[in-house]
Amino acid sequence: MNPASLIPLAEPIPIHWAWFDILLIATFAAHVLFMNALLGSAVIGLAHALRGDGGIIREAGKKLPPLLALTINMGVAPLLFLQVNYGNFDYVSSVLMGGWWLAVIAVLLYSYYGFYAYKFKYDTMGPRLRTLLFGTSLLGLFYVGFMFSNNMTLMLRPEAWTRYFETTAGFLNWSDPALYPRFLHMMLGAGAVGGLFVALLGQVRGKDDMVTTGMWWFTRTTLANLAVGVWFLMALPNEVLTALMGGNLPATLTLVAALLAVGGALYAGFKGQPRQTAGWAVATVFLMACVRHWVRALYLAPWFTIESLPVTNRYGSFYLFVGFLVAGGAIIAYMLKLYFKSRQGRA
Repeated sequence: MNPASLIPLAEPIPIHWAWFDILLIATFAAHVLFMNALLGSAVIGLAHALRGDGGIIREAGKKLPPLLALTINMGVAPLLFLQVNYGNFDYVSSVLMGGWWLAVIAVLLYSYYGFYAYKFKYDTMGPRLRTLLFGTSLLGLFYVGFMFSNNMTLMLRPEAWTRYFETTAGFLNWSDPALYPRFLHMMLGAGAVGGLFVALLGQVRGKDDMVTTGMWWFTRTTLANLAVGVWFLMALPNEVLTALMGGNLPATLTLVAALLAVGGALYAGFKGQPRQTAGWAVATVFLMACVRHWVRALYLAPWFTIESLPVTNRYGSFYLFVGFLVAGGAIIAYMLKLYFKSRQGRA
């Protein structure tokens, strides 16, 4: 079977494809920051709780329900923008995964309510039940992350889609050598940003032990992630790796810029400066999102180029989107202003 026959025709888009790519990268970077703070701080809290230190898990546990809500909401936008420009690949991979992909909703709901129960029933639950509930909710997040890694890698490999017709078992992207380092790279990134979140939280709370612990996690997991990043690069197809290593100058420069940002983050992290580290971390996440976008384009190059998308040049919906974005941003800013003003009043 010719894999190209399984790729649906691309639908026309209303405006130039670059707008959707820019929005995809920007919103994905924002989603990753919230997701990393959520997952990383949960892992750190549980690790310390299992060693008898319940302070971090208690502090982090209070923030997990709103962090998870923000992570989900911030994840909707990049998924929609991905489907606009690359829907003829993403929709296919989602359908091929079938039940594995649909189960994400149920698992995410369990984790969501599990963290809520942990926060509001903390004092009425026993230590073992609390730990069990927290741990299983955290496992649910790992499942969701692994399914997204499967989907986002499977959409890049139409040549692997034909295996769906050769088996009656559940279909996942197990055979992709880049799947495992890609997933681990994301999880270690979550550990780093989660540590930074714990450090910033400790700085706000005036708890120096949380700052020290958070920065320790940030620097060590970042160093470990550099090694996993090399593994990830080596697992990429030769043509993708060659492009990143100098064959495609813009892609190579983006990767170099991301590595320089990592260096800045590590320097500030080892000096124990959470706020400066946070600035470098935001830059790193954004640049890594750009590198990820280059990898996607290079993977799909034999099958699809974004320049081939038909454009109708009907900008009405785009103007409507921008209008609601500006108005919504202003309303959210006003709500945040009222919230912080009320907190100052109670203080």
